[in-house]
Amino acid sequence: MKKATIIVAHPDDETLWAGGTILAYPEWIWGVFSLTRRSDPDRSVRFNQALSYFGASGEMDDLNDGPGQKQLSSDRVKGAILKLIGEESGHNLIITHGPEGEYTRHLRHEEVSKAVTEM
Repeated sequence: MKKATIIVAHPDDETLWAGGTILAYPEWIWGVFSLTRRSDPDRSVRFNQALSYFGASGEMDDLNDGPGQKQLSSDRVKGAILKLIGEESGHNLIITHGPEGEYTRHLRHEEVSKAVTEM
């Protein structure tokens, strides 16, 4: 069985950029990890609903994503990723953000892309 992991900055990014892929391969084992908004009562509930719909497992962290956010070090983002996914190996596919953060050039998107690529 193939194992796929999605690592995103925000809950809902997995649906926007990989939802079709998840639905196209329901037999795969999907893990979805969001690095922000765990404390957001609306977004965290919706993230868990999306996981249920997709038949995926996943976790959220709570990196700062507010309007005054400052750039995070690559080591800080990598640490958050490892805290969520552990030292798992054997991934057949890892999906994350593009290096330029997609259409909005969102700082957290860019940081997640860089950290995943470096790892």
